[in-house]
Amino acid sequence: MTKIIIAGGTGYLGKLLSNHFSEKNYKVIILTRGTSKFENNITYLNWKDNWQKELETTETVINLSGKSINCLFTKKNRELLISSRISTTNLLNQAILKCKNAPKLFINASGISIYKSTYKIDYNEYNEEFGTDFLSILSQKWEETFYKIKTPKTRKIAIRTSPVLGKNSNSIKTLIPIVKLGLGGKQGNGKQLFPWIHEQDYINAIDFIMNQKEIIGSVNLISPKPITNAQFMLSFRKVLNIKIGLPTFAFSLYLAKYITKVEPEIILTSLYAQPKKLEKFGYKFIYSKIDSALSEILKTKVNS
Repeated sequence: MTKIIIAGGTGYLGKLLSNHFSEKNYKVIILTRGTSKFENNITYLNWKDNWQKELETTETVINLSGKSINCLFTKKNRELLISSRISTTNLLNQAILKCKNAPKLFINASGISIYKSTYKIDYNEYNEEFGTDFLSILSQKWEETFYKIKTPKTRKIAIRTSPVLGKNSNSIKTLIPIVKLGLGGKQGNGKQLFPWIHEQDYINAIDFIMNQKEIIGSVNLISPKPITNAQFMLSFRKVLNIKIGLPTFAFSLYLAKYITKVEPEIILTSLYAQPKKLEKFGYKFIYSKIDSALSEILKTKVNS
């Protein structure tokens, strides 16, 4: 039985992957701060347990650990956002390096926000320009930590992930009541590019990367069809059949951030980078258009 270790696997994305690989009859081990246990054919190991020995018989390690960016960027939170990513990535790097039979693949999370803010679609893995804002620097530090320790026996991939849309994603669950209240118009000027990927493509892309052994380095996990925030909100309203969508002005987001506990820049920054590497190696997106993606998610969510 093929074994896979997922660090930070108890969150939304971790659950997507652990369920997917468990259904494919992988032996799934999740590294967690919680209690060690075996549940629903998945093994949970606390970080304080002797998890390192499991690496010797593991095919793939996926690291998703890190404090959620859905918070205010206070000094304390900035430090936690950085340290929670750096420390775990370092720990796994060192553990893999010490293995006699090292895992063949180490996938580490990163963010599409590593790229410079743009209203164009020029950026991709072969044409990079990084930003100077906090989220970009956060991802840059994360990847720097990931790549600085060489693991000759282990292929490395940093997945620069855009916001993942799915039935249980925070963005979808948060927006449904807002849109139903008639407040689902554009946010800010609405012209900012909105990066996204459907949860099924997120799962499939990682599965694809695991099986395409020629892929190395950083990979953009993002839909190939760029859209603006205004287009995203319009599609959201159309699927829910909501006629009215009052806009949310940028200053309102700044005024409300102490209530929402989310930094406005997460919504207002314009980001996009093409998934050139996935497309180069032949990955086919199931959901490349936002209308079909939201239709699948929201109809399932609303009817469930």
